[in-house]
Amino acid sequence: MRDVLLLFGMQGSGKGTQGKRIKERYGGFTDIIVGQLLREKAKTDKDMEMLMKTGDLFPDEIVEDVTEKKIDTLSSGEKILFDGFPRSESQLLMFERLAAKYQFHTVALNILINEEESLVRLRKRYVCPKCDYMQVGEGNCPKDGAKLELRIDDTNPEIIKHRIAIFKKDTQPIIDHFKEKGELTEIDGIGSFDEVTERIFKVLDKYYLTRVVK
Repeated sequence: MRDVLLLFGMQGSGKGTQGKRIKERYGGFTDIIVGQLLREKAKTDKDMEMLMKTGDLFPDEIVEDVTEKKIDTLSSGEKILFDGFPRSESQLLMFERLAAKYQFHTVALNILINEEESLVRLRKRYVCPKCDYMQVGEGNCPKDGAKLELRIDDTNPEIIKHRIAIFKKDTQPIIDHFKEKGELTEIDGIGSFDEVTERIFKVLDKYYLTRVVK
């Protein structure tokens, strides 16, 4: 049995920041951020780089390949934190296959923000070109000192709106699926990062409190 936490939320909902805080509080989690794995692969694949610029979803066979390879690197006791996966019906089938193969015990959270808030936040999101560290606002990476840049797929409002439309069409039904199974809790994502974190911890303490790293 492997504990798996799924983080859902519209683009800009703060999944990355909250994922880091979850790992710090409970320990034992390895995050599998599928988008980050795909962006890393796109650095050496021009076709994937062009697809990323359009805002469209990557082909499922590519998503499955990078995801399963990452899982296979984990030790038996490591918990998985998935950020934004699965996000389509075909990826849900992929997740269920992986869940059966690796015996997942699944808990899911959906961080709720509206479209207007998503657009505002994404226009202020900066990322390190070397290590993918991300923050709201300009500055230098605290890890390697590199100047933070606007992420390439966050600079065009039309692309952002396209990604949000895909989220509503393809990912919202997946969220509804986990909610119907009783595995998902909705979290109000409006407010400061600390306020949202507190709401998340109140939920996850029911599952992971005994594994808190002091």
